[in-house]
Amino acid sequence: MIADAHTEEKMKNLKRGHQMNGQSRLCVRAGIMLLAVTVLSVTAIGVTQADDQPAPTVAVGYQNGTITAIHEKTLDIDGRTYAVVPDVVMLDQHGEAIEPGRLIVSAEVKFHVKKEQSNMIDQMIVTLPF
Repeated sequence: MIADAHTEEKMKNLKRGHQMNGQSRLCVRAGIMLLAVTVLSVTAIGVTQADDQPAPTVAVGYQNGTITAIHEKTLDIDGRTYAVVPDVVMLDQHGEAIEPGRLIVSAEVKFHVKKEQSNMIDQMIVTLPF
């Protein structure tokens, strides 16, 4: 009999826990939805923000170097002289076009030379210091 009373009391408590009114259920659902939206937002922001890092670029066949001197129609990169073709494609680290006049000594570069002439730069990605 004592065991039956104890079991009966447990059943009452269990039933009371399952009996949520409409307002409580609405709050729980709203909380779960808010949590899901927050998690998805944080995940999306983490994937899309750049964190001040250069955008990844495909630079297959590019050489790395540092501009050591700038001349009228040539550049010295790591002490070696390269000519720049008139229609050179020059991008900054964010993929935006830049003018050759913005080049500075000590800028890090990735550059591509023409197949026919290994000292003629036709494409360049420049990392400008801020």
